[in-house]
Parts: sequence; structure tokens; C-alpha cells
Amino acid sequence: MEYRKFMRGSVPAYPKGTAFPERLALMSGEEETDLSWLRDTTSGSVVFVMSAGCEACDLDAAVGLMEERPELTYLLLAEANDADFELLIEELAPFSVRIERCEISAVADRTPIKVIPFMIVLDREGVAVGSGLFNTTLDASAHARTLGANGKAIEAGA
Repeated sequence: MEYRKFMRGSVPAYPKGTAFPERLALMSGEEETDLSWLRDTTSGSVVFVMSAGCEACDLDAAVGLMEERPELTYLLLAEANDADFELLIEELAPFSVRIERCEISAVADRTPIKVIPFMIVLDREGVAVGSGLFNTTLDASAHARTLGANGKAIEAGA
């Protein structure tokens, strides 16, 4: 897994029109986690993939989007040790977000996510409508603009 500061050139996107997995092994050698709930949301969802050990990963950027777009459903896949994971849970307690502990390498092995901090914007059926790197709320908001308030993708040029 490469962190943003080491990236050269373009960042691979999560392919638009691709459904997010209903089940995903978030840790090497462990059972898959049920993520099918992402395919049945009212207004769409955002999946953040971050690591406590990543200097470019800024939780405030994700929090800013959660404050700006409270109608969306949020999932944070976080690579963190026990202490850092507990801090994440405490810090995000005021927000409606599910937090799952993960190994970034395990997620990268099973998805097109190859860099962090990364986010995927999903329509209300769990299909990707936007994605990319983010480390500011402005970045996160720009990616989330691909999703209308009705939970459907906003067509380019519309």
C-alpha cells in the first residue's frame, strides 16, 4: 500500500458503475464482514479507507464531509492498533458512521483501492459514482458532489 506522499502520476479510481462488495475480508485470514447494508441506503453512502499510521490521512477531512452531508451513510475502514481504534470510536461517536477495523493490504488485495486516504462515493444501491484521494474536506466534498440528494449519480454536465 502506498501513501499519498509517495504517489507519482495518476491515482487509480474505483471504477464507476462497479458495485461495492457485499462481503469483504477486512483482515488477513479472517472471515468476511457483511457490507450488504451499503446497497440499501436512502441517500447513498461514502466509504473512507484510512490508516492511523498514514501522515496524509486526516480524520478532520472525513468529519467535515459528515457535517456537510449528514444525509449520507458512512463507513470508515480504519487500519489502527487497539489504542488508536478506541480513539477513533470516541472521536466519531457524535456522528452516524460505522467503523470497521481493517488491514489496508487485505482491502487492497480484494478491491481496486491501492492508495490511501481514499474514499468511494456509492449511490443508494451501493454502486460507485465517484472516488479518489482526499485529505481535506474540500477534496471529500468534491468527490461527494457526484451524488445527488436523491441518492443517484449526478450526470456530468447536468
